[in-house]
Amino acid sequence: MSTFAPIKRFPLAALAVAQGTPFIDIRPVTDVIAFANLPRVARDGSDDSEPSGPGRSVSLTTYIDMAEQLGASITNDPRLCRST
Repeated sequence: MSTFAPIKRFPLAALAVAQGTPFIDIRPVTDVIAFANLPRVARDGSDDSEPSGPGRSVSLTTYIDMAEQLGASITNDPRLCRST
């Protein structure tokens, strides 16, 4: 989940984050057009083979990587749970 407002304004979202749901804070993002053009997150966690386009979907971890490159901060980052 992501928001452009403090998480405390959304009690259900705050509860979900407290339970471990990843949260993408987009307030630090300055290029909102680039953020709006990010691909959607695939429901099954896979990456779409399409390199670009409006129907493109990526895994949650790929989406988080892309959002972080734009300046977003991540709470409950699932990438930290991956074993190496």
